[in-house]
Amino acid sequence: MWHAFAAFCAARNLDTSTISAADIQTFLMLRGSGNDDEKPRVSIKGEELSPRYAWRMLTLIDRITRFHAEREGVPPNRAATELLQKNEYRYANASHRDPLPEFCTEAQAKRLIGYLTEIRHTDSAEGPLPWKEVRDRTAVALMLGAGLTPGDVRAITLDGITIDGGRKAGIPWKLALPGNGNAPARETPVAEWAGRQLALWMSIRTKQRIQGDLVFPSTLAGKPWSHTGCYECCKAVLAGAGMEGDSGGVFKLRHTFALRQLSKGKSEVEVARWLGLLDMNGMARYRRVMPRPVDIV
Repeated sequence: MWHAFAAFCAARNLDTSTISAADIQTFLMLRGSGNDDEKPRVSIKGEELSPRYAWRMLTLIDRITRFHAEREGVPPNRAATELLQKNEYRYANASHRDPLPEFCTEAQAKRLIGYLTEIRHTDSAEGPLPWKEVRDRTAVALMLGAGLTPGDVRAITLDGITIDGGRKAGIPWKLALPGNGNAPARETPVAEWAGRQLALWMSIRTKQRIQGDLVFPSTLAGKPWSHTGCYECCKAVLAGAGMEGDSGGVFKLRHTFALRQLSKGKSEVEVARWLGLLDMNGMARYRRVMPRPVDIV
């Protein structure tokens, strides 16, 4: 974001210590419209910037210009500060502007769990499920039953599955997930039904002699599951369960996990840790749902 603003200033011989509010507003307009022939932006955000994105950009400009002014011992440029006082930006980052999280109702969750845990024997009319179908259903099961993201599903390794010490022998009950650019390394509990599905997948994985350390590879040789491949496969599972037209996508499952834990009396700090959230403000959306009576599984 700063590189885009710096390029805008350099192209027009503008100094950040003296740039005006009008200049910054021009930058925001060009940042959204894509009509700047000199293309100072790093990426295109669409025809119109959201108020929240503009707030983030203005806050960044304000903080950096203040830092430079303090270092140079000169009065700070208040152009960005003045824009941040405008009503269209002032409350743009307020938590109440966050959309409420989509989540599964009790009926939806039960229907989905039934689909995910379906067992087809060799003598059934349709035959047993292919190993990739079991993989896909198990991945979705961990999104609903352990709060995983598609990225978590692709990254989790065999060493991250904890079986010993659980209430049911041989059933995984906890997962250890590696950190990434968006979340720290963390552990998260697994719902018993999802643990049973994971145990089934692990047995099939062993029988198929799948190579590598990834729990959910894309091939028998252990090739990592691509971002697009994982997302499309999980979407197909939801479609198979009759949830194709539902809003919220796969992250609806993670939200359902979070709300279920909160409804069971778990603290926001604990649930945030399981989700890998570094900013507790992210829990505010769930707080706005919880006071209302909701049925979640």
